Amino acid sequence: MKKTRIILGCIIVVAILALIKIFFISGKPEQVSKTQSNPAIPVECYIVKDTSVIYQLETVGSIRANEQVDIVSEINRKVTSIYLREGANVSKGQVLFKLDDADITARIKKLSIEEKLAEANESREKVLLAKGGISQERYDIVSNLHQTLQAEINVLKVDLDKTEIRAPFAGKIGLRNVSEGTLVNPALVLANLVDISLVKIDFSIPERYVRDLHVGSKIRFRTDYLIEDVSAVVEAIEPAVDVKTRTLLVRAVAGNGDGRLVAGTSARISLTLKELTNSLFVPTSALIPSIKGYSVFIKKNGLAASNMVKTGVRNRDFIQILDGLMVGDTLVQTNLLRIKKDSPLKVIKINE
Repeated sequence: MKKTRIILGCIIVVAILALIKIFFISGKPEQVSKTQSNPAIPVECYIVKDTSVIYQLETVGSIRANEQVDIVSEINRKVTSIYLREGANVSKGQVLFKLDDADITARIKKLSIEEKLAEANESREKVLLAKGGISQERYDIVSNLHQTLQAEINVLKVDLDKTEIRAPFAGKIGLRNVSEGTLVNPALVLANLVDISLVKIDFSIPERYVRDLHVGSKIRFRTDYLIEDVSAVVEAIEPAVDVKTRTLLVRAVAGNGDGRLVAGTSARISLTLKELTNSLFVPTSALIPSIKGYSVFIKKNGLAASNMVKTGVRNRDFIQILDGLMVGDTLVQTNLLRIKKDSPLKVIKINE
């Protein structure tokens, strides 16, 4: 009887141990295995913050004189006098060259004598016409002769004015190409006149920026021969885009009273197109493209959450987020292909 009890007790103990193994010991490895099958994914993150961004366009343009003209003669004549000094400033209307006018002056003198005689004859004929001494036809002939001589004198005076070559505007004269005694013609450039009290900066911008620029916009530019930047103001914009280059021609104006800017040189232009303040900009590497648009993963309570976002302007590294993120969100940047919704995440680095 006692032996039977011992055997029965042993059976009960074995049964209890078996139950413990089934419900506790054997279940533990399964739980560990499950945990090991979903380990936390290591990721690099970016903390979303308010950002102020200035969008600038860098381009190259040309510096041009405010006014520039080739000084030429309108008539074929010999240069008799030169009144300019190379590289000097001249005023508007100042005589630069004098051409030979001897024959023109002589013809004007001759016609002036004839014109005075014709005027006297017309006066006498007018008195006779009033008394009925001559016909109207005779008086008209005499009067027409007088007017013809006046017209011929006026034509010669125009040619006489052309023998004095004057500066059309105030500016600096360049190097002269002729000497006294040179026979000039309209094809020969006598000298060059430029006005550089102001300079024009001509440059082109891509068509995508046509709405970001307007008359009055400020630009800054640099040259190879000046250390400091120079400021200018947009004065005019072409009304249409060049269909060949898909660019828009823009002209800005800068003061140049000290003459430090040289016409014809190049300028490296920096143009502020847009300034965005209190905006959310995030790395473009965090965006996940899809048919519906862009989405991102953010870390919430250690798990991955997916958000659709609305984007704005962008540059090479960052993109503006208009909707879908808030300041302080932890944005996931790496291992995006391994992450799914509610995936456990482990932040290994916070990028700036």
